[in-house]
Amino acid sequence: MRPILSAAGLTKIFGKGCARCESSTGPQFETNVCRHCGSVVACSQVTFNLYAGEILGIVGESGSGKSTVVKLLHFDWECTTGVLEIHDPTLALNRANFFNLSPFQKRQLRNAYMGIVYQNPHLGLRMEVSSGGNIAERLIMADWRNLVQMRKRASELLVKTEIPLERMNEPPRYFSSGMQQRVQIAKALSNNPLILYLDEVTTGLDVSIQARVLDLIRNLHQEYRLSIMVVSHDLGVIRLLTKRTLVMKYGRIVEMGLTDQILEDPQHPYTQVLVSSQL
Repeated sequence: MRPILSAAGLTKIFGKGCARCESSTGPQFETNVCRHCGSVVACSQVTFNLYAGEILGIVGESGSGKSTVVKLLHFDWECTTGVLEIHDPTLALNRANFFNLSPFQKRQLRNAYMGIVYQNPHLGLRMEVSSGGNIAERLIMADWRNLVQMRKRASELLVKTEIPLERMNEPPRYFSSGMQQRVQIAKALSNNPLILYLDEVTTGLDVSIQARVLDLIRNLHQEYRLSIMVVSHDLGVIRLLTKRTLVMKYGRIVEMGLTDQILEDPQHPYTQVLVSSQL
């Protein structure tokens, strides 16, 4: 089966970089800071596929590079080196490497085919704009123009994400953290994305609210058959949502495979420590 997204050799280096950055960092050196030039290798040679309708997990401790991968794929950050391919018959653009697109083309691709939910709702929402207005802004970027249709779409998504319609005209700054995340999810789904990125969406939420958000994600995945990438340090989230998982440490993938297999019989020493620490 052909993947819907293929990433090969994803590398992001913060700093001037040098020829020895990648060879002197990583799990074997227990650092992602180059001792020769001081640059930070946020991720290096990350390669994987995402398939249609799949939920793929990326797990690792803080600083492992998991969120960097999502920010590169969503074009929030420029990739140092790497290849990104997206395969879909509706895709108007046809390039061997989507990282080589112009900034305008990247925005077009992101607005039409991607959605993202950040750990911090302030990154994904305008807190002074109404929840309905946040969704409408996203629809405008995806070339919607009919105000009646946009309001109808916003209403439908707020209902699906369990936001009372009577609060549609309220700005998210008046909402609880759980409601803010649900508005983010509604906004991310507004353009019917091909790929949805979830970056630590339950971190900082109360346990009961976490459970509601996770149930919502599972239900939306089943309804829309979304292709989703879930970034989390919480193995409970990874176990509940994903079928396959990548384990990252110091910017490198150290293990990948079926989620159940990785959590029940981890092979890499780091994965073993990670799993045992959360038992």
